[in-house]
Amino acid sequence: MNPNSQPRKQQRGGLLRLNLDTKSEIPIYVQLKGQLRYAIQSGQLEPGSQLSTMRELAVELGIDANTVARVYRELEDEGLIERQQGRGTFVRREMMPPVEPFDRAQAEEVLASAADLLSGMNLTRAEVANLLRDFANRLEKE
Repeated sequence: MNPNSQPRKQQRGGLLRLNLDTKSEIPIYVQLKGQLRYAIQSGQLEPGSQLSTMRELAVELGIDANTVARVYRELEDEGLIERQQGRGTFVRREMMPPVEPFDRAQAEEVLASAADLLSGMNLTRAEVANLLRDFANRLEKE
């Protein structure tokens, strides 16, 4: 099982792709937390969507269950997900305001990791830069 590109099912049959780079200097839990946070805040994971159990996600990604538990706990502390005893873990229907201040250094690390992943897809640095620029332009238009 390749943990670098695992499709994840979400409620209503959609697909969520988590890409963890085990060779990155960015810790796996930071990568996973960032990707799940983005999926929730961007609407890829809809409010009320049920997440995989910690054990299921750990097995699917080939990572330690304690790593997933830490990510879920931190996302719950941020008000993005909620655990319901006996039912599972869900994306909150009503988001709480973010409690973490913006961390530019951490954001740049995530972008560097994304650039490294794209370079690993046989793209040149110039092609990666163009992709990132195009993506940034699309974000500004939204």
